[in-house]
Amino acid sequence: MSLIEKSHLQVQIEGNLLFLAKSDMDEAGKFEERWLAISDREIQLLDRQGNKLKKFEVAAIISSQMEQYIGAGSLIVEQSQGKEVVLRFSSSFMQKFSIADRVINSLAKKEEIPKLSKEDQPKQCPNCQRPFDDGTAVCSVCVDRKKVIGRVLDFTKPYRGKVILSILFLIIATLLELAPPYITKIIVDDVLEPKDMGSALLILVLLLGVTGLVLALMQFLNGVLGVWIGSKIMGDIRKEIYESLMRLSVSYFDRRQTSQFIGRVNSDAESIRRFLTEGVLYIISQLMLLIALILMMFSLNWKLALFALLPSPIVLLFSIFIWPRVQHLWYKQWQSINKLNMIVGDALQGIRVVKAFGQEGQEKNRYIQGNHALVSQTIKTDGMWQGVFPLFSFITGTGMLLVWYFGGLSVISDDISLGTLLAFVAYLGMFFGPLQWFNQMLSWVSEGVSSGNRIFEIIDAPAEVPDKKNAKVLERIEGLVQIENVTFGYEKHNPVIKNIELDVKAGEMIGLVGHSGAGKSTLINLITRFYDPNEGRIMLDGVDLKDLKQEQLHQNIGVVLQETFLFDGTIAENIAYSKQDATPEEIMRAAKIANAHEFVVKMADGYDTKVGERGHRLSGGQKQRVAIARAILHDPRILILDEATASVDTETERKIQEAISRLVKGRTTFAIAHRLSTLRNADRLVVIDKGKIAEVGTHDELLEKEGIYYKLVEAQKELSQIKGVEA
Repeated sequence: MSLIEKSHLQVQIEGNLLFLAKSDMDEAGKFEERWLAISDREIQLLDRQGNKLKKFEVAAIISSQMEQYIGAGSLIVEQSQGKEVVLRFSSSFMQKFSIADRVINSLAKKEEIPKLSKEDQPKQCPNCQRPFDDGTAVCSVCVDRKKVIGRVLDFTKPYRGKVILSILFLIIATLLELAPPYITKIIVDDVLEPKDMGSALLILVLLLGVTGLVLALMQFLNGVLGVWIGSKIMGDIRKEIYESLMRLSVSYFDRRQTSQFIGRVNSDAESIRRFLTEGVLYIISQLMLLIALILMMFSLNWKLALFALLPSPIVLLFSIFIWPRVQHLWYKQWQSINKLNMIVGDALQGIRVVKAFGQEGQEKNRYIQGNHALVSQTIKTDGMWQGVFPLFSFITGTGMLLVWYFGGLSVISDDISLGTLLAFVAYLGMFFGPLQWFNQMLSWVSEGVSSGNRIFEIIDAPAEVPDKKNAKVLERIEGLVQIENVTFGYEKHNPVIKNIELDVKAGEMIGLVGHSGAGKSTLINLITRFYDPNEGRIMLDGVDLKDLKQEQLHQNIGVVLQETFLFDGTIAENIAYSKQDATPEEIMRAAKIANAHEFVVKMADGYDTKVGERGHRLSGGQKQRVAIARAILHDPRILILDEATASVDTETERKIQEAISRLVKGRTTFAIAHRLSTLRNADRLVVIDKGKIAEVGTHDELLEKEGIYYKLVEAQKELSQIKGVEA
């Protein structure tokens, strides 16, 4: 028996404690603290005091699994008597308990307990322990706002001259705003009260008009300049975000939903633009105006100025008090918007699957729930402003009441003139304007900080498969590939391929064969250097892939996948994607070699035919042949064929095979095929089983061995016969 202490919790459990973590839901799904403890002998569910609620013997467990619901999940174990829920948790704990799931399964199967890499750890703030949501790695509570604002302001550096000019316009406009009340004071005290009917009245009225005209001109020039600066800055931000996304490795996107990046490129860039051009300039102008107004009021009457400023500390303290609440509400609202965008993005990208399974109703419900969450959050956020603004108005209004009362007494006792009081009241109205809109300044700053956090997360993210500073560029790539002792897992503790060794000659065609999940596509991902091996190395023409410049590597690799991706453009544009300056003759020649020319010329617009989003206007075989034409025009030294004929009919497959046979000549080729008969012409077949190379040889040699490959061929023959009978 071992005693383990974690925070306030004491756990008594048989064996060595392997996992201890807190959940936030009880057995009924209500929010209540629970703890899961796992040792090599038993699993316990505990309450917050450490009382044992459930107990499972590890020896009796067959397996475990995770189930995910809307906003929540559960961990389930299977025993001989059936399945039972171990614990429940909200969605933010999903990653944490997926680790528990792996630990339990490893214990049940008597496998080695997985060792967690840094990437596998639950993502949470190291300071406040709050989990990171929505694919971000930034805590909205603990973030250094000053640092973020400083980096946001750095975007203005290329336009420093125009920013200074804009500030100059602001200063002039601020000074001009102070003039009308003072001119009004002169009119009342020096013209109206003495009833001087001279020309002074006309001059002062004209001066008021000129002041208003120049003020409007300054505001117009500042507005135009602000639009120009803001548009340029927004373009720069979008460019930098997009360039950062293109720089990042494939693994970065594997762990995130791509829909979220659309919001970061567009809406977050717009939020920062609004913060810089509206928020910052407004804040600067209002601060200058506040300082100038305070000086003017004290110059007119220092006693009244003190009465006027009495409510100001209350307003400022209250604003500072609500700042954390504002920041939190803005972040929660962004989360709701982001989740809704993801729902829309997923549904529209998979619209054919949605309609094929008749799940329009389910997608509507998902959207309604997401929309309801956004509406609720918007009501909370905007509702707070609606409550705060009248309160601000009331507090600031008390200052105006004090000025009218004590100022009125001073006018009656002839301590000050009527014009001075009127000017003072006008300045006070201008003074409380910025204070009342201080909440708007807070919202701009909060939104700017939140958006800045999200875009800097992308900009600062390191490429997991980076180029070395002194990366080599080969004069010519021949295509000699050597795979030496390569082990790799998308999660390091769970390798997909283990100790792979293979030498491939330049121009040789290798067929990769094996059960689904054996590691074939993973090996392809390593050869294309989408990922780096955890152990071992892959050599190209005697040079480690890590030492080669990736741009040259990818320029010499052509890929034809089972799920062909075509861009929303013409057939010609898709064929010429890898060679933008290709001539129409070159495009046509590639299409002929790929057996695509025949169907293209039958279309009304020929090579100018629009393929639609993801190529949905073309059939699967047509898309595949366009992809082969794209690879032919690319003219790579290494060719990757990943299930290139898996989802087409026999006649289309024959045409694609003809095209592929022309394409592979003189190139080092790695081919994965569902139909093993298509790999008969390969120089060698490599059979991968459970992440290891099990057999290597030609088609005939492997059949003679009667090993794994032989069994796969026989299984396919039986399946073909069954299909023939059904037909």
